[in-house]
Parts: sequence; structure tokens; C-alpha cells
Amino acid sequence: MTARHVGKTVLVTGGGSGIGLAIARRFRDEGAAVCLFDVSAEALDRARRHLTREGHAPIETVAGSVSNLDNVERCFSQIDAIWGHIDVVVNCAGVLVVKPALELDHEAWRRVIDINLTGTWLVSQAAGKRMVPTGKGAIINISSVMGHGGASQRAAYCASKAGVIGLTKSLAVEWGHAGVRVNSVAPTATRTDMVQDLINRGLFNLEGIEGRTPLKRLAEPADVAAVCSFLASEDAAMVSGHDIAVDGGWMANFYI
Repeated sequence: MTARHVGKTVLVTGGGSGIGLAIARRFRDEGAAVCLFDVSAEALDRARRHLTREGHAPIETVAGSVSNLDNVERCFSQIDAIWGHIDVVVNCAGVLVVKPALELDHEAWRRVIDINLTGTWLVSQAAGKRMVPTGKGAIINISSVMGHGGASQRAAYCASKAGVIGLTKSLAVEWGHAGVRVNSVAPTATRTDMVQDLINRGLFNLEGIEGRTPLKRLAEPADVAAVCSFLASEDAAMVSGHDIAVDGGWMANFYI
């Protein structure tokens, strides 16, 4: 690991587990001070214990929902009080509902949109209010390959992730003059507890995904974390407004 994020303050939403935890670990290992924002206080406690090691930068945690404006403002107020600045935000909090569109009720639809899309917006806006006046900052939104197409029984998820990609491009255009870069990362199916649960419930075609993927495997959380670290670094100083696929060639492959 390099030390390319030393001195930076990084917020990772959904940082209590899965991809978010891997992203937090990557930034921690590269020298950043990291704040985890997650709806599960239990997951945050586990993550803090896992990430806290002697000699590493401190880990802070905030329990709350990205879809709740008061919770978001409380998170940023804590960051302001502890560090006085925010350099990088990774919007990773997200949920998936697998249900036929004709059976998808309003409550389930709203939950997915509120967390995946509105939550990304609320956190990005709060970050932008701090980054734009300082003339620097990087926001990285976790989208999905499903934001580029459709998938059966995933109408709300696909719509929310397509919205994240559109939001990313719009904010990159609007805030670019102030030196704030906004990008998104689109993982393919990633080996997390959530995906394993779908496999166990028969709601995920592991053989089909791996078969279509030229690299013949699912993504690992660390694969996504590495791209997020790059996008937040000076190596990506001229990269903004893009959705970067971490998919092993899945979207490129139109042959079945």
C-alpha cells in the first residue's frame, strides 16, 4: 500500500460491511482518517474493532440513515468538529429488492430510491457545501452495471443506479469549476454477504454471471476499493464525470 491519502479525511457511507468496509480499509491503509456512516450501529461496532489497529489513523463512526437529512447533517457536523474538513466522500450505502415489477409495492420502491439515489444526493450535497468553497474534493458514488441496463425483478434497483450515474455526471459538470471531481464506480456482482444471501435463496444466477464475465469470476470488494482509491487520488486529477465499470468485461460481452 502507498501513503497517498495521508492527511485526508474520508467519509464512507454504508461502511459497516461489504464493499463499504473494504473501501474504508483501503483508505485507512493508505493513511486517511476515515469516518464510517451506516444505519447499523452493530455493524459499525464490528467495523471499528476490525479496522482499529495501532499506528493507523483513527476511525470514527456515525449511526444513521443516508435517506434522513437530519442524520446526514449530524454526520457532517461530527466530521467538522473532529477534523474541520472533508476531502473525499464515497457513497456506498445501498439496498436491493428482488421482486417482480407487478408485485413491487410503493413502500419497497420508495425504500430503494430513498437510500440508493436520494441518500447519495443528500450526502453529496452536504459534501459539496464544504468542498466547493475550498476549491477541492472528490466524491465517488457506487453505481452498478445494472444502472446501464435492465434486469428482471430489479426495477427499483436499476432505476436508482441509473439515477446515480446521471446525478454523478450533473454534479461533475456543475462543481468542476471549483475543483471538485465527481465520479461513480459501477461494480458487477461482488462477493459480499448480500450477494451470498441471494445465491442461497436462489435469486442469483452465479453460473450465468461468471459465464458471461470474460474474467470468469465475481468482483471482490477489494477490487472496487482499489478503483475508489485511484479516483480520490492525484493520479485521477483530470478524471471527472465518469462511471468506471469494475466488471471483468461483463458489459463489453454481447456474445452468449
